[in-house]
Amino acid sequence: MGAAIGTGMNACAAERGGADFLLALYAGRLRVMGAPSISCMLPLADNNRAVLDFARAEILGRVTLPVFCGLCVFDPRYRVNELLEAVKAAGFDGVCNFPTAVHVNGAMRGQLERLGVGFERELELIRAARDGGLRTFGYVRRRDEALAMTDAGADVVCINYGWNSGGAAGVPSRYTLAGAGRHAHKVFTRVRRRRKGVVCAVEGGPIATPEDAQQVADASGADGYVGGSTIDRIPLEAAVAETTSAYKAVPKLKRRIATLKSEWLGEGHEYGLIGRSAAISAVVHMITKVAGSDLSVLITGANGTGKELVARAIHASSRRREHRMIAVNCAAIPADLLESELFGHEAGAFTGAAKARAGRFEQANGSTLLLDEIGELAAPLQAKLLRVLEDGSFERLGSNQPRRTDARIVCATNRDLRRMVADGAFRPDLFYRLNAVEIALPTLRERIEDIPLLVRYLLPRIASEINPRVTDLDSAAYRALMSHDWPGNVRELRNVLERAAIMCEGDTVSSADLPPLAPTPTVIVESRAHGEAPTAEEPSRVSGSERDWILEALTRHRFRRGDTARALGISRKTLYNKMRRYGLL
Repeated sequence: MGAAIGTGMNACAAERGGADFLLALYAGRLRVMGAPSISCMLPLADNNRAVLDFARAEILGRVTLPVFCGLCVFDPRYRVNELLEAVKAAGFDGVCNFPTAVHVNGAMRGQLERLGVGFERELELIRAARDGGLRTFGYVRRRDEALAMTDAGADVVCINYGWNSGGAAGVPSRYTLAGAGRHAHKVFTRVRRRRKGVVCAVEGGPIATPEDAQQVADASGADGYVGGSTIDRIPLEAAVAETTSAYKAVPKLKRRIATLKSEWLGEGHEYGLIGRSAAISAVVHMITKVAGSDLSVLITGANGTGKELVARAIHASSRRREHRMIAVNCAAIPADLLESELFGHEAGAFTGAAKARAGRFEQANGSTLLLDEIGELAAPLQAKLLRVLEDGSFERLGSNQPRRTDARIVCATNRDLRRMVADGAFRPDLFYRLNAVEIALPTLRERIEDIPLLVRYLLPRIASEINPRVTDLDSAAYRALMSHDWPGNVRELRNVLERAAIMCEGDTVSSADLPPLAPTPTVIVESRAHGEAPTAEEPSRVSGSERDWILEALTRHRFRRGDTARALGISRKTLYNKMRRYGLL
């Protein structure tokens, strides 16, 4: 992800948001002045001097990301070597050709090329920068331009589809998203054949949202996306207009805040279910569907996945929410006391029962009763629980007087009840009554993309109690978290963050502040067929482990199995088998 910006504020915000590099462009400067990006093509000011000045004053030294200087070669007063010396002296990491002749067509383009200040001079800039040890980013539009830029040695070749169509100042694009995807695919195929290792990116035109960018990237096989107007002008236009309106109507502001939290943290954030992955979104959808009914719900999942949070979310969304939810951990109470805890007892029912006591079923009348670790329930209690589920009646210990309860039953377990039924350890009739609706919670490794959101949600809360100076993690720490297997799921993640907050001496947690995260045993990738070469992304022997190799590829391709299998040069079936073997399903 690249961010084409024109102010220090936007540069710092892009870095916090996870950008991988920055392009300092005069177009970005003009946008924050209220002018459209296209105005950078007009002779309004000395483009190169303006970029050098604002970047030195506001960006360089304030961010840790690589920064590319957007240079204009239309100006015949500048010599390429002199420009590059100024770029190096300022502290830039590289250069890019912007404003660029690829935005000019017809006779005007022909005149620029004839006068020696067109695209050919941009190629000269890229070649000289490469030879001078600078990183290089090349904007192109057509296939011939992309191949020429590849031959010039550009590290990144970016197809720019023109001025962005989104927002109030957008310019209509002649490309559709589908058309841009098809075009970019053809161009990138030729570029990669010409020279391996070139990073291929897309930008501009019809791409106005993250979903648009993903659609074009999926269709084209692009390695990345560069945002200009889409990450500063368009969001700023909307944010300023809506925030101003919201201050005039506080209820509207509150609704907007709730919407933004849902967009940022996921729709389940109000219940503490943080994430926007498909797996956790499906759980939130199920909660919404079942909350309005009185059906019993079985919540399954490994330890630390948030089973009690889901139970409380169901209760909080139900008509019973005015009453306190009652929770019982069936594994934490001795078996000889659990019956009394659930159903209550009369005075004298057993030694020490000096007075009558209402059980949890009575306490939960009109509310929700969570039976956690239901798989630990002994057989005699399973029979009594089945009766309650069937007709709502039960008896206290020491009494034959039937009582009734209107408690909604929600159960949770980390055990495989189906296998327990098959083994005779759990009553099948009780299982079927409990399993009216099952909500299966994903492990953290199954929604690895939610880790950054979980960190940004949990860390401020943890830091406020332990070390208020801590505000974020550095990129190495995030990579370490994303690579870990998380057998303890979200609970383990919280413990890791607590330890990191204690160990951190500054405001940013580094990988050194994290506790040791258990490595996966090293595995050599299975041999290919005789004579078959490994793909570009698959070395013949993989450093680290095969699991890490597969997880990295899955993460890079957003867990799309088809794309991942193609990138690794294996079949979907082989990838599925390996994912199952290493617990990545």
